[in-house]
Amino acid sequence: MFCKPRLLLLAFALAAGAVLVALLASTIGRAPVRPPLPNPNGYDDFIKAGEAVLGDVSDWLVLDHDGLRDLVSTNAEPLRLLRLGLTRHCIMPMESALTNNAAFSLTNNAAFRHLPGIKRLGQLLAAEGRLREMENQPAEAAQSYVDAIRYGNEMSRGGFLITWLVGNLCEKVVCARLAKLVPKLNPDEARAVLKDLEKLDFGRVTWAEVQQSEGRERRYELRKPLNPIMGVRVWWEWRREMQYAKWKYKNVVARERLLAAELALRCYQSERGLPPARLGELATNYLSHVPEDPFSGKPLIYRAQGTNWLLYSVGPDGVDDGGTPVGPVVGSESKGDLFFDSPL
Repeated sequence: MFCKPRLLLLAFALAAGAVLVALLASTIGRAPVRPPLPNPNGYDDFIKAGEAVLGDVSDWLVLDHDGLRDLVSTNAEPLRLLRLGLTRHCIMPMESALTNNAAFSLTNNAAFRHLPGIKRLGQLLAAEGRLREMENQPAEAAQSYVDAIRYGNEMSRGGFLITWLVGNLCEKVVCARLAKLVPKLNPDEARAVLKDLEKLDFGRVTWAEVQQSEGRERRYELRKPLNPIMGVRVWWEWRREMQYAKWKYKNVVARERLLAAELALRCYQSERGLPPARLGELATNYLSHVPEDPFSGKPLIYRAQGTNWLLYSVGPDGVDDGGTPVGPVVGSESKGDLFFDSPL
């Protein structure tokens, strides 16, 4: 016969378990049908390329010209394999990653053992871009950074949240490098870059896809014995991680759309002498559509000011601050508006 404290503890555990199941069911939902892996799969090319990288690419931001040149030339084959992968459809083989090892973890799962090499490839593209900047080749440098943005998106397609976060970081870093190149591009070069950025935006991994992939992992974890109280805590922490990741997603989308719109505005002004009165005037001839601000769900904010203009996203706080820039470091609680060259 149970004593009263034990009965209360049992009741609490059962209630916590019921809450956990309800929360997980409402958050994760039914598993969508996962498409078959492409054959050939560009993700396999990324793995091969990552394994072939030589040297310490993490120093790409501090190497001098000779160091960058040696690093890039030494890794010509990984760069070739990487770009081959970018010409193919890419999906991370999540099912085999989930079932490949009885003990699923970051340290012993084959999928995650490839992650450092996958990360190095993004750094290698950034190194190539910086080398081209040093050699006064802004259009070629911009192409390296655009390839890095595409890579950051494609390497995370169909993968876990951690792989998506690595890809997101790659995109964010090279966006900052690309923003510095904007004034150095002539109209033809700018048009080429903005066309690529629009194409990338159209084919972007959506936030719904990120959630679906992460939900698949959570459903797999539900097959294991679960302490209800610990399960509620894990779910709460996971929910916070997903909220933060969603902000990171919106942040990089906003930056890339601002970059494309900024390039289109510069092309328009170069050809017509003045900026457009409305952002909608860029549609068709310069942009396929008016870019939407992911933080507001409305078009990016634009105001012509003589021969100049204001173009910005409302930023993480979702409030139009009239063009007041965010602070030196942008975070999920930042106040102020986001520009194409805002700090990271």
